[in-house]
Amino acid sequence: MSNHSVLTGSRWTRLALVIPSLIAVLTMAACGGSPNPNAPSVANVPNAAFISNTFSGDLQIVDTQNDTTSYTQESTNSAGQVVQGQPVAIDVSTTVSYEVLAPGKANTLVYDPSTDALFVVSNSSQTVSGSLPLAGPASMAAFSPDGSTVYAPVPSAGVSGSHPGIVQAWTISTLANSANYPVAGASAVAVSPNGNYLLVFSSNSDALTVINLSASPVTYSSISGFARPVNAFFSSDGNTAYVLNCGPECGSSNPASVAQLNIPSQTIVATVPVGGASVGLLNNTTLYVAGSPVPPGTSSTYDAVNISNMTRITTTSVPISDGFHTTMALAQNNKLYIGANQCSNTTTGCLSVVNVASNTADPPLPPRGPITSLLAITKRNVVYAIEGGYLVIYDTTTDTPQGTQIIFTGALYGIVQVD
Repeated sequence: MSNHSVLTGSRWTRLALVIPSLIAVLTMAACGGSPNPNAPSVANVPNAAFISNTFSGDLQIVDTQNDTTSYTQESTNSAGQVVQGQPVAIDVSTTVSYEVLAPGKANTLVYDPSTDALFVVSNSSQTVSGSLPLAGPASMAAFSPDGSTVYAPVPSAGVSGSHPGIVQAWTISTLANSANYPVAGASAVAVSPNGNYLLVFSSNSDALTVINLSASPVTYSSISGFARPVNAFFSSDGNTAYVLNCGPECGSSNPASVAQLNIPSQTIVATVPVGGASVGLLNNTTLYVAGSPVPPGTSSTYDAVNISNMTRITTTSVPISDGFHTTMALAQNNKLYIGANQCSNTTTGCLSVVNVASNTADPPLPPRGPITSLLAITKRNVVYAIEGGYLVIYDTTTDTPQGTQIIFTGALYGIVQVD
């Protein structure tokens, strides 16, 4: 359900008009379309964030503490002309989209949708160490808690004598496909913090599958009673999952909610109704959720749920900007940024901001394009947003783009903080 747009031509003019506060603009050239054999060598950039560039197939590298990127030195060609230095980047593939950061930040996965492969990038050396060729398209992937294994759901992968759909397990150290777990229509996964359980969510299903990885042989349990579950967050012991029920927005006849699942007993213990639940973020014992009720035209919503006693903190759902919401980032000043990658993007944009201290929404932001990734910057009141294919750096005290911005040539998609 992802959507990605690139701002070019007149659309870039519109972006410039709605961001008059940009004071310093750092323009960076990037090669596009295929791997660049003359790409500059990678310097070990401190405070590094990797930003995937779908146009160039590179990871652009930014120091998020001072909003800068490193350049190679300028050179002089045979005609005596000065050739400006290129921004330092990691050359990954022909095109790249989403990224997945490993626990402990040893590695980053980068997905190439043109080849259905996950590339493994070593964060310490800032180089590609190998690739994982998947059995088909995968809209997400997840690491095991120790970062040694990757789980990638491939809904179209063939299964002999059964419906398509598997979860592929890959060992990072050997780049080997160590196991394939058949689950019909597997589209997303969540891994328990002890690594014992793998929760698998299937498209167009009101059930989820629990795979017990610690059992020998591995066991499968299908649990019904959900409403198009899309993700889950876990208790510290890994035995309880707090499941996001996307509800009617994802095609269920049951309402959106947060469900508490006791995994060993395979029982739904409690359910808290919310306005919508396509995305969530767990902050201690508070689960922030957002989504869009139906019918179309109904306001999208934000809610907060106390998972320690399974009660809703928000008395009524808080209206936010429309769209299919897929990403959140919590800034240090209690501002929760919520991004949608499908929205009307006319009078208001795809980005919403909620003050979680008061559970009130800030005024709507102007339209700048779909949000594909958000990153809250530590030690700063700053959020990096990939918005309409561009990086927009927000001052979270004002919800406006800060003075210094970085513009890369190409179409940006994902961002992770690796250092």
